[in-house]
This record gives sequence, C-alpha cells and structure tokens, in this order.
Amino acid sequence: MRKIPVQDLEPGIKFTRSVYLDKDTVFVGSDQPITQQDLDRLKQFGISFVLTEGEKVLSSEDSKTGNGSGSGYFDTNLPFFQDDEFSTRYKLILEKANGSKVEFAAIFKDCFELIQKTYRSASEGKYTEIREFREIAERIADHTKGNPQLPILLLSHSHSGYYLYTHICYATFFSVLLGTYLEFSRPKLIDLALASLFADIGMITVPEEVSEKKGTLTELDHKTIKRHPVTGYQILTQRLKLKNSLAIVSLQHHEAMDGTGYPQKILANQIEELTKVFMIADQFSAMTNARPYRQAYLPYDAMKVMISENVNRFDLKMVRLFLNKLSMFPVGSGVLLSDNRIGIVIESNKDKPLRPIIRITKDEEGRRMKLLEFVDLMKDLNTYIQKAIPFSQVY
Repeated sequence: MRKIPVQDLEPGIKFTRSVYLDKDTVFVGSDQPITQQDLDRLKQFGISFVLTEGEKVLSSEDSKTGNGSGSGYFDTNLPFFQDDEFSTRYKLILEKANGSKVEFAAIFKDCFELIQKTYRSASEGKYTEIREFREIAERIADHTKGNPQLPILLLSHSHSGYYLYTHICYATFFSVLLGTYLEFSRPKLIDLALASLFADIGMITVPEEVSEKKGTLTELDHKTIKRHPVTGYQILTQRLKLKNSLAIVSLQHHEAMDGTGYPQKILANQIEELTKVFMIADQFSAMTNARPYRQAYLPYDAMKVMISENVNRFDLKMVRLFLNKLSMFPVGSGVLLSDNRIGIVIESNKDKPLRPIIRITKDEEGRRMKLLEFVDLMKDLNTYIQKAIPFSQVY
C-alpha cells in the first residue's frame, strides 16, 4: 500500500479502495468520502499519513460540494429531506459517531497490537506486565462510556488481523458497552475490560491446525479446545498474577446458565457477574466475525440465535437489555426496508427491537441518497424491515 500524506487530503475525496490508518485498520471504506471531521481527527491524533491501494476518485460535483454527494453513511453535509427537530437530532448522532471514528480506530489498533504481542509471547512462555493492559482497559472504558454512538463504529469497523486477536478486541468493546448499559462504575468497567482482554489467553495452547480447522472437528479436537478455559485461568493466576476476581472470567466464559457449559458445568448462581456480561459479548463478537469453516453471521442473525437457540446460556435480563439497547437489527447494521430503500440502523426504540430508527442511504431504485433522510419505524407504521443485509451493501 502507498502512503498518502494527510496534508494532501481534502474533504470529499474518495478512493477506489479502502483507506487505512495502518495495514489492518480501515479509516474509510472504498468510494466513501473523507470529511472535514475525519481530517480534523487525524491531525488531532498526530496521524501524518494514511495508506491505500486505491486511486483517488473526485468528480467535479464532489469538488464543489465537498461532501461526496452523500455516498457515505457518515456524511452529514447533505441537505435535509425534512428539516425538523427529529432530523436534526439524528444528524447529531451521526456527527458524534464521525467525530469519534479516528479515536476509536486508534484505540482498537493499540488494543489489537497489545493482544497480538502478549498472546504470541505467552505462547513462547514469555509474559508481560499487567500495567500495559490496564492502560488500554482504561482507554476502552472511557471511550465506550463517553460515546453512546459506539455500536455504529463497532459494526462498521473492518479489521483483517488474525481472528483470535481481533475477536478479543471486539468482544472487549461489546462487553464494556453492555457494562455501561448495566450502569457499572468506571472502576468496574475497567475491571471488566481487563478481564475481557485476558479471557481467551488459554487459546494460545490450542494448535492452529485445530483452532483454524475448516473441516469437522474430531472428538480429540473438541477435548483440546475445551481445555483452554482452565489453561487460561492457570496462566493468569500463576504466571501473570492477575487477581482471581478477574481471572475467573477466563475460567467461566464457556459455562452456561443452565449448567450445560464447560469446563465445570456450573449453574447460574455460581457464575460471576463479569463473566455473565462477557459471555454475551463473546458470543455476539464470535458470530459476527468470519471463521475458516463459516461466513460471518449478520448482526440480526447473531442476535436471533442468541435470544432463541442459545437463550438458556445467558443471563436473561442482560440479554434483554443488550437487545433493547442495540435492537433486533443492531445499531450500526444494514437493513432493506419494505419499500426497497436501504439504510443503516442508528438508534433502537426501547422495547420495540424490530422498529428502530434508520438513516436512509439508498432509495428504492438503489441510488445513493443526495438528501439526509431518517425514518422512525415506530412512527412510520406502514414501513417495516424486510431483511438484514451485509454492511457492504449499505452505501
């Protein structure tokens, strides 16, 4: 990939391929305009260049408007379809999401690199200090607590690193997000983030030919994988000296509320609260990321499995809260409406998970919107979500 100096970028510029902050972290997608807010954030965080394999695409119309004709879902420089208090409020949600995009990507990148370095070192019998993890845990907790728009960033974010490390980063963010919904204090959110970051460290003892196997796992493969919670707990308590109240999340995160989990087959009242939170985040993150043996679930399908097939695994009150806050079609996911318009979910409606608020990105003919339009499905009762769609089809 070639380097593009930030000073050479202007609002409205698009590229034929995704633009990256580094080789793994996507800054903006292909054919998505870079906004002035994006540029301000790059400068604020001292980022001097970005990377891309694409070519610049900048039409004469884009040059005049400086907004890319509304091709990106974060673009809020378009005129309103309907200029009212409702539209103004939801425009602000997108602006805040856009404003925190660079900071989120930077924290995710640092999280991934720390996980990668530490887990690889641990696989060689070398161990790091807890201090580095506490620092990233504090950043994740503070960023999540201060950005209600985080789900939009999480589901639109793309990261191509090794699955285990990427999964742990996403699961930690979703875990802390649920912790904020549960109104955990800052110290408790930091503890939750720290426990989540270490939860899957036992997987370093599972051979890659088993963890990344494309075919059917053998009985021996299953036994190997099912040992990782115990191994992880031993590493955390004996080698890293992590306090037991946090290390226990690694031991328990594959248990189930009905006692059908592993390794101890314990029941709900024996599972720690932090573990119950992480179990939900871990499952959602795992399902919405691709594996060698299956494609990634759409967020809607992941949510559907969690509240139907796997409902007995989780704390029911926590799952309901997660559902109510994110919606059945989770905030940040793509949807096709009954009138064939396409959009992105930007906010849920409490207790009505099938009728969230949508930012329309394409009209019924599949053309990108040139107006900023929002639909509240609680008010527009003649419109409903036809189906969930991959995020790549949103804009």
